[in-house]
Amino acid sequence: MSLRAGCSYFGVRILRHVRRDLEDLAARGYTGVLHTFSENDLAYYRGTMAEIVAASHELGLEVQMCPWGLGRTFGGEAESRWVSFHPEACQVLDDGRRVATGCLNNPAYRAFCKEWADAALEAATDFVFWDEPHWTVPEHVGAEVERWACRCDVCQEQFGAPMPEELTDEVLAFRERSTVDFLREMCAHVASRGGRNTICLLPLTEGAHGISDWDAVASLPGLSKLATDPYWKNFGEPAEPFVERFATLLAETASRNSVEAQLWLPSFGLTRDDIPELEAGVASARAAGVADVWTWGYEACGHMTSLATPDAPLVWEAVTAALTGRTSDTVRDIDLRSTRELVREINDSDKGVPAAVGLAADALALAIDAIVERLRDGGRLIYVGAGTSGRLAQLDALECGPTFSTDQVVAIVAPSDAAEDDALGGAADIDNKSVGSSDAVLAVSASGTTPYTVAALERARESSALTVALVCVPGSRLGRVADHEVVLEVGPEVIAGSKAPCTRAASGRAGDRRVRGRGRRRDRCGRRQRKGGDRLAGDGGRRRRGALAPRRGGRQRQGSARCRGLSG
Repeated sequence: MSLRAGCSYFGVRILRHVRRDLEDLAARGYTGVLHTFSENDLAYYRGTMAEIVAASHELGLEVQMCPWGLGRTFGGEAESRWVSFHPEACQVLDDGRRVATGCLNNPAYRAFCKEWADAALEAATDFVFWDEPHWTVPEHVGAEVERWACRCDVCQEQFGAPMPEELTDEVLAFRERSTVDFLREMCAHVASRGGRNTICLLPLTEGAHGISDWDAVASLPGLSKLATDPYWKNFGEPAEPFVERFATLLAETASRNSVEAQLWLPSFGLTRDDIPELEAGVASARAAGVADVWTWGYEACGHMTSLATPDAPLVWEAVTAALTGRTSDTVRDIDLRSTRELVREINDSDKGVPAAVGLAADALALAIDAIVERLRDGGRLIYVGAGTSGRLAQLDALECGPTFSTDQVVAIVAPSDAAEDDALGGAADIDNKSVGSSDAVLAVSASGTTPYTVAALERARESSALTVALVCVPGSRLGRVADHEVVLEVGPEVIAGSKAPCTRAASGRAGDRRVRGRGRRRDRCGRRQRKGGDRLAGDGGRRRRGALAPRRGGRQRQGSARCRGLSG
């Protein structure tokens, strides 16, 4: 089980500050970040959000974006202006009052949610995160707790019979069907545009806001990840059994429906006395088989008055250690340490590299065999990459000539770091190299999102070449393009930075191990050797060649006692 850890991030829209915080996240061992994308962001920060997503990808972080407070039917504190402009599309309480919450059955509101999803996809998010979809919570709109919705004209028509004024079992079933149908339409819309979906369900299976049939959601076409967020304090429950119950339900449901499981735990609103429960919650999630565990939110939301506690810094260190195994001691004050300490720490971080290569052995072997077939028939192995990845791939290609006496290995490299984003240039360079069906193209990008490299591999595939992606992040765009995806999950490097990506050194060492494996395989296949007993013949092809180092780049839920998570 490859363990992953993510964190929500919100409230900051100044890019230089965001970059600093993202570098901190990556250095702490987090592999993913969720960015909130509110209606305010949609109106005023669309370009900024795209820059924030790009900055996340440059550090190798998987990105999710959630509709924070959108129409007040999703989790989050953000307010909705859409409901002010479209009262006719809002929910109606059982007593006839219209409230400021979009109706999940209303076509106009569904169209708005799709517009929001389009904007999230344009910002290049990896996943659209449908966060706690729910019907209005009466106390959130100033109504009595016993009230419920929705009895608007659209809902009453779709109910198919006179709708009771009481929240009967039939009405509850209708509301659940409507929620699932809403999610079905949203997932299909995102998938039709090449995007991926995560749905985060409230940790409820009954009552006014529970989904009784999680399989109905998990089986939706276009769904990639099923999530839940058992925030025990918000539901007045003890942590360990509550988390264990929903982690087990999540893992089993996700497995039955062949989607990934993702579980969220709180770090907001906790004190030092809550840390043992938080650690027990993480342990319960992992024990249930959930590899992907996230926390809300960055620095335990110590920056947000309504969610912060005086112990937020302690809680942040604790949740980070529980999720990633890293503490502040491993990521801070690097400049104050002795050279000997730094050498030891970097060496310790390298111990995961052989394991990463070992886990990729099967995929690597399949890719090698496929490449060898093209070389046997006289084709070429063509590296393609940008930035550091491209330059080191080029070095490896150059070394293949003198080491293996071959002219069949070449490299296509973006002409400058700025050209990493030049998708048209990547495709054109493939054309200029006359890539065809006899060739194998190996694209290298740690994040799997570099536009130049992705476009080059797409054009190579159009030319019927064999395509291979070497990446450090599973499920990347580059990996989806390729015939063979080799994922080397080496994790974060000790030193992080926008120009020194956190996994550059580790991914380079992993790439070198991969390259040496390919070198030995080519020797056994009898590639041309030097005349007169050269190094290849003399050492059996075991001589180390140049390293191939991929670069990472080119890539509140809160809420009232039982319904704190429903704070839309």
